[in-house]
Amino acid sequence: MRLEREEMFRVPREALWALIADTESLNRETGLPPVRFSFTPREDGGSSVRGETRIAGLNLRYQELPYRWMRPENFSVKRILDNGPLREICLGMRFDAEKGGTRAGAFVDVTPRRALFTPVARAVAAATVNGLLSACRTFEAYLLEQAATPYPKLGAKPPAQADRLSRAAALLKRAGANAGLVERLSAHIAGAPVQELTTIRPYALADRWGIDRTEMLRTCLLAVQKPAEMLELRWRVLCPACRGAGESLQDLGAMSSAEVHCPSCNIRFGPEFDKSVEVCFSVPGRIRATESGLATYCIGGPARSPHVIAQWPLAPGEAFTQKVALVPGRYALTSPQAEQRREVEVRDVAGAAGREADITLCCGSECARIAWEPDAPLPASGTWRLRNTGDSPVLLRLETPDWLADVATAAVVTSLQEFRDQFSSQVLSRGVELAVRQICVVFSDLKNSTAMYGERGDAPSYAAVRDHFQFLREVLGKRGGGIVKTIGDAVMAVFPDPADALMAALEVQRLAPTRADPLVMKLGLHAGPALAVNANEVLDYFGQTVNLAARMQAQSLGGDVVIAAALVADARIAALIDSVRHELFRVTLRGTEEPTHVVRLWPNDPIEKETA
Repeated sequence: MRLEREEMFRVPREALWALIADTESLNRETGLPPVRFSFTPREDGGSSVRGETRIAGLNLRYQELPYRWMRPENFSVKRILDNGPLREICLGMRFDAEKGGTRAGAFVDVTPRRALFTPVARAVAAATVNGLLSACRTFEAYLLEQAATPYPKLGAKPPAQADRLSRAAALLKRAGANAGLVERLSAHIAGAPVQELTTIRPYALADRWGIDRTEMLRTCLLAVQKPAEMLELRWRVLCPACRGAGESLQDLGAMSSAEVHCPSCNIRFGPEFDKSVEVCFSVPGRIRATESGLATYCIGGPARSPHVIAQWPLAPGEAFTQKVALVPGRYALTSPQAEQRREVEVRDVAGAAGREADITLCCGSECARIAWEPDAPLPASGTWRLRNTGDSPVLLRLETPDWLADVATAAVVTSLQEFRDQFSSQVLSRGVELAVRQICVVFSDLKNSTAMYGERGDAPSYAAVRDHFQFLREVLGKRGGGIVKTIGDAVMAVFPDPADALMAALEVQRLAPTRADPLVMKLGLHAGPALAVNANEVLDYFGQTVNLAARMQAQSLGGDVVIAAALVADARIAALIDSVRHELFRVTLRGTEEPTHVVRLWPNDPIEKETA
């Protein structure tokens, strides 16, 4: 039995999709009961998912098949029930962009367990279609700024402690936070569904509000501090496949380097500082109670995995045709049933509109074998034919490589000077080492500092060095970097992005001669993998990248910045190099056998050229 209906909505398709695809919040808003999910590992990869819920006094048990979706065009899910009046139910929506808005259609396929339950099936189908379209109408009102929240039924339950929230907001403004942003954050805490307040993700919230991500993150960090204490800091380890998170931790010291298991994906993975460890925030119970937000309503919807552009479950022998209209670029085809991901290039291909890209999967084999012009780009516009040639169900995902686009990783947050100043007690436990795939390390040192101490004396020299450290803290901090430690007159700082680090280093050298006490600095940096560790109760980094950054600084003459030529592969770094006078040379660094290609950048006229 199938029922479908469509309506027109006066909002952009992408905006409507972003709300409707959050099936966890959608199910709460439409009045569905919470679900207890369980997972059974599959021998060939992934897990089978079962749910149990209580509706109309009946405990319903069912198998939930993986969601199918193509962002932002459609989604659907099928459930096979063990008991109750229905045998199967499949529901979903499609979204067509039209002039003036979006045409959205909702559909339900219901199979009654016996003929006498046909009236029940009709009632369920009608309620489901009406509920989906009614939710779209509510979301439309919110997007048109005709409603304060997309979730009116849940937004103010339970209510916030207004006096405490108001006092915390006033203290946060007094601490220097942007007043307008504080007001918006306060309104969100007071009006958002309580479930959203258990995990406030600063980048995602900034994107929703159209504001600068770093400003949002810094405001949240300030809101954690006394005396405001409007928010609490949380750390989560994300699954690299589905981006689901395990238990959240209040203290970085509670994090272990042991592998984490995702029961939904049935994979084990280690926490990585710049990939799977996320920083988020929650609202303390004294401002608004959040205990009621612990129930689960959905675990498989598209919003859970925003890095997945499309997901296609395929039964044994199934062939499925999908029309695509993708942005050209690099993507990845992945599957829980495959050990490896397949990187693919999607490109505008001449004549591809009338052809098919034939993508074949076989359970247990390589993730995706592209049979349409092997190893050639897939068409960005046209038709993809997906086939499962195996005898077991498989799940194919099309992912964007930038799956961390809206994640504030631990590497980003712990590089901020504000974090290192305000949260110095947040360090890893001794003996815990977390991998960082890429961190940029900057070393600086003062040129001729020994002579300075001899000429000026200890006290004036120390005052000059202390002022110099504050100068570095301010300039590096503006670019998202933070000082890890000082070693005599030298400084070690870190940045999550090497281009930001180079911009900051060049700015330091440009500004240094203009200061009242213009000390001459030697600067070098390098980027690559490292280990995040606890060194003397400081969050520190060790490894070859750190050593090479120190070697780069040793090659500096003063007033310049030295980097490895290998970093020029970064387009932003290449543009920065081209914008200043630079020179390329080779040198055998201490601890290495082969000469290294090195670039010296002169943001100003060099002060001296002799060897330091």
